[in-house]
Amino acid sequence: MLPFLTAYDPIGGSPGSIDPLGSLQTYSALADLLLPGVTTITNRSRYLSMVCAAIANAENHRDISPGPSGLSQRRKAVEPFERLWALACVAAREAGHEGAADGLRGVTYADKHYRCSKSNSKKVNCDYQLLKSQIRTGAVGTYWTAMVGGQLVNADSGALSADGMELAEHFPELPLDSKDRVKFADPASALRVSLPMEDFLEWSKKCHLKAAGRRERKQLGEALTADDRRECVRRAFAIMADQIPDVWDTDALNRLAKTLKTLPKSVELGLPVVIDAIVETEQFHEAVITGFEALLWWGTENAGKALKDLFGSYFSEVTEIIRATAKDLIKFQNQCELVDVNNAIRNFVKFAKQIDGCITELELVEALLRRHHEVQSGKANGGIRKSDWISLGDSGLLRPSARFQRVNRPALANGKLLTHPYRFEQFIFMLRENGLLAKD
Repeated sequence: MLPFLTAYDPIGGSPGSIDPLGSLQTYSALADLLLPGVTTITNRSRYLSMVCAAIANAENHRDISPGPSGLSQRRKAVEPFERLWALACVAAREAGHEGAADGLRGVTYADKHYRCSKSNSKKVNCDYQLLKSQIRTGAVGTYWTAMVGGQLVNADSGALSADGMELAEHFPELPLDSKDRVKFADPASALRVSLPMEDFLEWSKKCHLKAAGRRERKQLGEALTADDRRECVRRAFAIMADQIPDVWDTDALNRLAKTLKTLPKSVELGLPVVIDAIVETEQFHEAVITGFEALLWWGTENAGKALKDLFGSYFSEVTEIIRATAKDLIKFQNQCELVDVNNAIRNFVKFAKQIDGCITELELVEALLRRHHEVQSGKANGGIRKSDWISLGDSGLLRPSARFQRVNRPALANGKLLTHPYRFEQFIFMLRENGLLAKD
């Protein structure tokens, strides 16, 4: 297992990025071809109902501008509704409703405000900070693509579709009188709206993350599978229900590809080819990241030794795997006839071709470090280019920065590991919570 790879790195250009060889663009493009609108943090489908209810409240109680201005107004109107609803999820959890707040965005902030309100007041309001950047990391930023992909809103204006309106009707109404509902539809005046604690607690029993009724779950399931690609993957999961792993690897992906090949629509969409592309790309990435990790280890443990002393049995095996997986990825692209798949892997195939052109182990090391330098140059920290994790001095010494030193020699890549998630766990969970896939 590679210790610095995490389950999700959504900020590849930010100071917190841990993508040293620039794989995220390729990973995201492939994942979007397989499960569009699903991410590793879209894991509770009732967010879709809540967003629909929030937009419906705004559309019913204020004048919304047409076009892009209306899109902005609708998205902003979700924020106070989400904050109040987050408090309700926490309240339901505190009342003993299992799973009521699991997967809730900003749960720590909501929990703090709810406890304060419960201790010091007989009323509840939404005047608190749910997240540091709610518009970016809250319901709208996280689930909007799923809203569009589920055909619940218009992509250009954000207006609810007929399905979105119906889903909003399934969500429990706000326990407010008509005057306060008008105020709550406007983000500015919503902060002045308070609910009696008793009414709020009653609402929380019906609106929390796990409280969706049968009709709502049916419609959520339809939204989750409205996209043909997601529906094909769902059908494949249903066929291989007793083979769905807890941890996905390339063997599990190959089983999924085999199942997808039995579904005509899946073949038409090229989903088995997407899986093949993921396997080839992941095996190459595991190989090169192992090589990069080996350089960090060598530079840490052999600070006074020249790089040429690294070359030999262990690193020769590392480079052999790197070269083999690079050739496999290049060969795959040469034989692949699907334009969208080729576009998705183009950046990493370019890297593979650079590796394939290396003759000596030194040239391969230089190619790894050059790629890393190019990736780091594209990231900024406070407007300043991020520093390289490791450099090769004129004296032939590898110099890893203190933060990225490694004391353990990495194991050889075995072609089984997935260095990125592909959103399967999240999609499977949402399918199961809406009765579209049998539980274990």
